[in-house]
Order: sequence, then structure tokens, then C-alpha cells
Amino acid sequence: MNDHPCVKDCLSAKEREKILSRFNSLLYWVGEMVPEMEELEGQEVPLKGVVFRFITEQFPDRETVSRAQDLAMLLERKAKALRRELATKDMERKVAYEIMHEALGLLRAVDELRDVQLKDRDLKAQALVTKVSDERRWLDLLKRTKAI
Repeated sequence: MNDHPCVKDCLSAKEREKILSRFNSLLYWVGEMVPEMEELEGQEVPLKGVVFRFITEQFPDRETVSRAQDLAMLLERKAKALRRELATKDMERKVAYEIMHEALGLLRAVDELRDVQLKDRDLKAQALVTKVSDERRWLDLLKRTKAI
């Protein structure tokens, strides 16, 4: 069953290849945001807020780290399912890009959650600020090169 049947403006094979290549890029997360809300196991979860609380907790205990890792595994499974959908189903270009951004946002959340460790969170907060700054510079560079 195809949840996103292609009626018009169908995704071409070349566009599909381009979208799927984003998943293998070292910089897949550039410009991608953790989704505000995400349906996980039948429940709407305020994912962005949950991830933020995990990664900014000053002194996470073992249970917190374990819960962050469990969430990361759940998100990774969902992102892989979305990638499979992109690889195998016919769909409209707009829908394909929406699915791609959702999946890449989930992978970004996975990356953030996997960094939750039993250590001082000040280092993580500083790294997060640096990462955001790096992303902004990459986006500016991409915008400038696109304008050329």
C-alpha cells in the first residue's frame, strides 16, 4: 500500500538518487532541524523539547543516559523506515522532500542523543553552540554559492 500515491509532479529516479545520497553525506544535518512534534509508538511527542532536555541536563544519571539511548534507537528505526519508503515507493516530489527532511531531522536528534553521557553538560552545551554556529556558516556558504 502506498500512502503517498503519485498523481502529478512525480519524483524522478535522478531526484530519488539525489535525496537518498543526502543520507550518506557527512554533513546530512546541515540545515536540518529536530522536528517539533513526532509520532512515536502511536503518541505525539514534543521531540524537540525532549531532546533539548536530554542534551542540556547538567549531570545525567545512568537512567537518563539509558532513556536517551532508547529514544535514539527508536528514532533511528523510524528514520530508516522513512528512508526505505523514499527508496521504494512512488510519490510526488513535494512529499518526498517532506519525508527526507523529517528523516534527516530524526537522524539529527539521534546524533544529539547519542552524545548524552555521564559527564559535565557544560562541555556539551558549548559544543552545541559551536555546532549551531558552524551550521549557520555552512548555510551562509551554501546560500552564497547558490546565488552565484
